[in-house]
Amino acid sequence: MLCILLINSLCVSSVGASFYGSKQAFGMQFEAIYQFGDSLSDTGNYIRERTGSHSTYKGLPYGQAYHPSGRASDGLLMIDFIAMYFHLPLLNPYLATGSDFTHGADFAVVGATANGGYNSLARQLAWFRSHLNSTFSNDPIAKTIKEVSKLVPGVVKTIKDAVEEVIRLGANNIVVPGNFPIGCVPLYLVKFATNDRSKYDNLQCLKDYNTFSSCNYNTRCGHCLCRLLFGFDFGHYVRFHLGIEKDGTKKACCGSGSNPYNYGTLGCGKRGSPVCADPSKRLNWDGVHMTQHGNRCVAAFLLKQFLPALQYYTRRHRRHH
Repeated sequence: MLCILLINSLCVSSVGASFYGSKQAFGMQFEAIYQFGDSLSDTGNYIRERTGSHSTYKGLPYGQAYHPSGRASDGLLMIDFIAMYFHLPLLNPYLATGSDFTHGADFAVVGATANGGYNSLARQLAWFRSHLNSTFSNDPIAKTIKEVSKLVPGVVKTIKDAVEEVIRLGANNIVVPGNFPIGCVPLYLVKFATNDRSKYDNLQCLKDYNTFSSCNYNTRCGHCLCRLLFGFDFGHYVRFHLGIEKDGTKKACCGSGSNPYNYGTLGCGKRGSPVCADPSKRLNWDGVHMTQHGNRCVAAFLLKQFLPALQYYTRRHRRHH
């Protein structure tokens, strides 16, 4: 069993067969994957809830490279590529009643946070417990960095408690990726734009927000969850230039905005909202979420990082048992 907690808690032809790993990838095989998180990893739970039943995530242009399924991208998500790598079927959303959950389930929901809220991590864990029994906001965009920093210890503790809970429920391989470099995301670049050039780094991302996500949140999580892998080096996030057009890392593909980031005027999926000609040339899909190409690149990077670590812990566990 592989459990993945992917939470941005502070805020088939197009796929190709090349992403699949070998059947004996690093000597590890998983029978099932269970995903917890928010819109970065929701494969369709939100649109099955009353609050999301009329969401733009339900239809085109969302899912245009796959099919509209409730995923917040033009196609597949990171968790889809991770499942494919291990030759497992794509995870069905837990709320898709009657689906096949033999090889895992996705409990992630758009808008979920670690602390509080209707679709909190605690609620997802309750779903997980129910699933096992039946089968065997903190909103940072409205707060300053100083205010949000005060919430970090509580958020990290909640994630730590959730990890301990899934271990008690039987998980023995857990991956907790760190937060994204939020200072490079169009939503933040537009919301916190400033004429003070010292606030931007050499990639024209907001330094304070990247420092916050890397040094404050990710470092605290890394110290707290000492046996887990925080495999996301945020610096690599903005260096996937291979095949991505100039400024494609910070410019939204879907939607419109009177700024360099193409965000803020007309949201993706709204009537008359434009879509870029080739989403594979962009990293960002709608100003917040990644394109299928972006998800594929980051999934490959995560796999490269966490597979050796999981293999190491598996070998060590076998030696001591």
